[in-house]
Amino acid sequence: MDELIKKIAALGLPGIILVVVMATSGLTGAAAITAALAFLPGPAGMLGGIGVLGLTGLITDALAKVGLEDLLTGVYCLRRQS
Repeated sequence: MDELIKKIAALGLPGIILVVVMATSGLTGAAAITAALAFLPGPAGMLGGIGVLGLTGLITDALAKVGLEDLLTGVYCLRRQS
């Protein structure tokens, strides 16, 4: 269950990035999604944008995993002392 929640949380940042880029494009509907993916930095237009969002999700997942484990380790160490 924890792994599923980490994966869902890792999708949040790429989703926020996509929504912000869609909002700045000035378009609506499917055209906004297409333009947003093409605007994202990447070497291959829309496919590059999809790759950038996927890479962002993987990086976010790795950072969340390391940060969460360190935080929980610190909490359990404090609990053990008291």
